[in-house]
Parts: sequence; C-alpha cells; structure tokens
Amino acid sequence: MKYKLLKIMFLVWVVLWIWFVVRDLFLKDNIDSYRVLLTRSLEGKRSYVTGDRLYEFLKFTAGKLPKEVFYNFIGLTPDSIENRRAVYYLYPLIEKEKPDYILVYDRPGFEEEGYALAAKMDESRYILKRKKGVSSWN
Repeated sequence: MKYKLLKIMFLVWVVLWIWFVVRDLFLKDNIDSYRVLLTRSLEGKRSYVTGDRLYEFLKFTAGKLPKEVFYNFIGLTPDSIENRRAVYYLYPLIEKEKPDYILVYDRPGFEEEGYALAAKMDESRYILKRKKGVSSWN
C-alpha cells in the first residue's frame, strides 16, 4: 500500500512538472526567450535579461566607480525592474539620496549643482562625481 501511494505521488509530480514546462514554454509563448537563453554565454544571458543598453552601462559604471561609494541613478524609475536590476549589478555600492556619484542613464545634458563629469560612455550615459569640498549632507 505504501509503495502504491508513492508511485501515485511520483506520477502526479511528473504530470505536474510536464504541465508547468508546457505551460511556460508554449501557452505563455516563452519558447523564443528560452531558445535565445540556451544559445548565449553568461554575459549574453545577463545582457538579454537586463536589456543590452542598460547592461552595457552597468558594466561601464561598475568598472569606473571605486569600492564602497554611494550613488544615485537618474533616468530610471525608482521602483522599476530596471532599477532593481541595476542595484543587483552594482552591489555592494549603496544607493543614496545625496551620493558621491550620480549615474545618468538616457538623460543627455543632465547637470546637478556640486557635481562634475567623471566618466562618459556617450552623450546620454555618463557618471557625475561630487566636487571636492561639497558635503553630501547639504
């Protein structure tokens, strides 16, 4: 009796697993996403999930920012999935209201008082650094 119950539970588990795979791939129309993810490298997968343009900027900023600094993003909606992904990729840097660096994404010509250009990727993606002598507690 015990083994019969185990066989039934295993069969139910297999049927549910197959249903979830079929549902995810075909009914939700995700087969193209899975095909793309299977053929890409780890960097390519990260780029695909984050968005090529944002991921390129995150790699750029991660290479330009010193360790243990405060930053803030301009150009991303605070509660958006893109902003959450950016926080993930920039860990352990800490997002703060009055930061050491401002990461400007898709905002050409953005300026902030007390900050100067630190690094520039292109006309709409760049990093501003707080000028020396300007307190972050103002």
